[in-house]
Amino acid sequence: MGAAVCAGAIAATAFGAARPAEGGPPGGGLPAGGVPAALQRLVDQADIEKLTYCYAEATDTIGRGDLEGGRSLYQQCFTPNAVIAAYYPGDDPNGPPSLISGPSEWADVAQGEFLNSGYVSTQHLNGNVVINVQGNTGTMKTYLQATHFLVPNSSAEVAHGWYDDIVVRTPHGWKIAKRTLHLQSFMRVESP
Repeated sequence: MGAAVCAGAIAATAFGAARPAEGGPPGGGLPAGGVPAALQRLVDQADIEKLTYCYAEATDTIGRGDLEGGRSLYQQCFTPNAVIAAYYPGDDPNGPPSLISGPSEWADVAQGEFLNSGYVSTQHLNGNVVINVQGNTGTMKTYLQATHFLVPNSSAEVAHGWYDDIVVRTPHGWKIAKRTLHLQSFMRVESP
């Protein structure tokens, strides 16, 4: 019920904004597509924000042992020629990244890291998502906390950092063209 009321309010706002103002330009000054610019900006931001959650779900799918499922999800998040780079704690932020690859290769990198470290599952949480859209391109910054479980109810390794993304509008919707991971800390937590 609440979602329907919210959707109705958005639609009413959009239709109200679409009415020409008294003495205003024909069409109310709407863009060529007929969608009010403020509404389109909100839709774009929501579509872009979904990309960071898509990436987290893909990575955690790999963390649960489903490499091909994660690789398939990465294809939904990234352009085919996207670049993914990683800076680890202690790296020079002005130097080259410690790791750079494309989306398909990144799935293999993630799986290799998870298997070599003995993780049985992972959980990537994102927050403080800040998006700036300029036409058909934009940027997104997302904070992350990633928990990597070693032995259930025994120990985990926790990473903190952020992603800097460049996003582009494609014929298939918004996609990440470049994602740079900046890890600030990585620590092991043991249960008592």
